[in-house]
Amino acid sequence: MTASLVDSAPAVLADQHTGLAPLMLDLRGRACLVVGGGTVAARRVQALVDAGARVSVVAPDLGEGLRRLVDAGHLSEWRPRPYEAGDVRGHLLVVAATDDPEVNRRIGADARAGGALVNRIDDAASGDVVVPAVVRRGDLVIAVSTGGANPTLAAHVRREIERSFGPEWGALTALLGEFRPRLATAAGTPDGRRRAVCAIIDAGVLDHLARGDTDGARMLVRRILEEERL
Repeated sequence: MTASLVDSAPAVLADQHTGLAPLMLDLRGRACLVVGGGTVAARRVQALVDAGARVSVVAPDLGEGLRRLVDAGHLSEWRPRPYEAGDVRGHLLVVAATDDPEVNRRIGADARAGGALVNRIDDAASGDVVVPAVVRRGDLVIAVSTGGANPTLAAHVRREIERSFGPEWGALTALLGEFRPRLATAAGTPDGRRRAVCAIIDAGVLDHLARGDTDGARMLVRRILEEERL
């Protein structure tokens, strides 16, 4: 990625067509509910657990994936029965992941009435939250969504991104985190910080990181900052 590409990248706050705002949500310690016990429910639960959420599951039976999460103690609660209206109470996010569209509709209506955000696996457009295809490189997270129009396309784009952004990008994110105080104070303005980061990327830091040469990359960042008088 060149400096010109970074400088020209537009800041997108919301899609006027779908009404979706691309946000990162801090779920650490927040109560989330997943209704359903199948494969998709297990993927949602795993993602929420990885985000630090307190996850409860309502389902009469659990598939192998969810059973492993229960056995590992990753769930706050498993209620082994069908969904009931009161189950949504007290949750920030409710995922309707059953194989019955009518049950999912009721879950969504109950959750919204209670002020919770809703994700429906069978009808993304009727919910508040669309789960994107995600590429993770350390603390660098790249999310791709089609607004629920075509998850297969989102997955294809994710695979393309995975090929373009290797593990060295996660290492670069961590390295820049080390220099964040210096960049924040010396670069002064957002434009100044962007120019500094572009100069670091263009100097070949990623090549060092791809070879596992973190010390060499760190030395190069220091040299670039000195040359930029930061």
